[in-house]
Amino acid sequence: MQFLTDYTWPVGLLTIFEHAHAKNTTFENRYFGPYDKLLNYCFGDSFTFYVAPQSPPRDDRQDAVDFMVFFVVFDNNDKPVMMVEVKDDDWAQKAELRHRADNLMRDRYALMLDECPTPRLWGLSLLGTSVRVYCGDKITYGVDPSAIPRPEPLKRVLPPTFLAEQWNMDILSQEGFTKMKEIVTDILAHTNNI
Repeated sequence: MQFLTDYTWPVGLLTIFEHAHAKNTTFENRYFGPYDKLLNYCFGDSFTFYVAPQSPPRDDRQDAVDFMVFFVVFDNNDKPVMMVEVKDDDWAQKAELRHRADNLMRDRYALMLDECPTPRLWGLSLLGTSVRVYCGDKITYGVDPSAIPRPEPLKRVLPPTFLAEQWNMDILSQEGFTKMKEIVTDILAHTNNI
């Protein structure tokens, strides 16, 4: 698996993201191809894991803006080991959208954590290339980072700084590469694939 021996993201992958970012659109789907490529690079081209786009469950009561697919990395027993929610860069700029992104991840955990075959179900919330890393614990059923409650009263508009520093890592940075390597190594260690 080349990812585990590399020290930085490949130039070709960074170029794919540059092209996607340069597209004059505000739709998440401009990032779907690049993130599919990134995840397949991280988990190798064997048949041990596969990346699959997922549609939200039919009973999911989400707004129309949340209908887009998300990615799940499955092991070869069709069990989830990582969830990846991709939204456009604009989501990082608005408090309400950041709050929705956080809620989406927590909803995904509520539906998938019990199916995870490893001690932790990893999650990435990506707003463009800004990432917030989540980790669901199979023993406690807790999710880190903990939810930050919406300020009272609930009908109040969120202040612009709400969750502002939570997506402060760029997945394409060296820090992002190192974090992905840590996550993938953890998944591989608990699926006997190292």
